[in-house]
Amino acid sequence: MKIKAGMVAPDFSATDIYNREFRLSDHKGKKIIVSFYRNVSCPFCNRRVHQIMGNNLALQNSGTQLVFLFESSNQKLTQSIFHQGISPWPLIGDPTLTVYKKYGVESSILKSINTLFKADIKQARNDVKSLNLPPNDNETSQNLIPADFLIDENFVVVKAHYGDNIDGHIPLDELKKFANIA
Repeated sequence: MKIKAGMVAPDFSATDIYNREFRLSDHKGKKIIVSFYRNVSCPFCNRRVHQIMGNNLALQNSGTQLVFLFESSNQKLTQSIFHQGISPWPLIGDPTLTVYKKYGVESSILKSINTLFKADIKQARNDVKSLNLPPNDNETSQNLIPADFLIDENFVVVKAHYGDNIDGHIPLDELKKFANIA
């Protein structure tokens, strides 16, 4: 089931790559941004994380809680030097897609193909090299589509964004505005 604005955010708990227990409802009272990504080697996803990390200090100072979920395992995520630098935000591997299913994150061949028309594939290939991302070892889906959820202090979803391609996240300016750092 897809999540819609106005719904109470589905709660979940998981262990992040630092072996810390994380429960979403423990952050009620704060603004929360939950983002679902593809896998550890997805250049589009990692470029997005890199863009967000460029606003790391401002996001921390705003009191907004970020949560990053990848379909790769925690072990695979910890093998990536790039992903080790994401702290203090929880980075959670969900290879069984348990939380993805709670939030209605979808796989779509058609939306994956749509990426060819909407994204800069050449730049993505360069990003893989510059970010020193590990190769995809076919443990993960090639058709998982990213999603982002903005959750207010009352644990209500303000915006549910399901990508229309594998590079389809909420615009960074909108994310910053939600966190009051725009």
